[in-house]
Amino acid sequence: MSITLASASNTDYVYLASGTITLTMPTAIGNSNRYTIKNVGAGVITVDTILGQTIDGSSSVLISVSNTSIDLISDGSNWNVI
Repeated sequence: MSITLASASNTDYVYLASGTITLTMPTAIGNSNRYTIKNVGAGVITVDTILGQTIDGSSSVLISVSNTSIDLISDGSNWNVI
């Protein structure tokens, strides 16, 4: 299953994901939102990017341990784990 995450202006998002799923980040360009993604199940959560953007230099991040989360914020062109 694959889901593209929302990107309404001035909104912080919290996603609780379960199972093996791919979440695709919206564009980092002009995005000032904060995204928290937590694996609440036993599957592997893959967080992907679009348009050649990166997350800390990689095209995707895996959250494979249950009850583990990451926080992402844009630097104006790519995503960074904070």
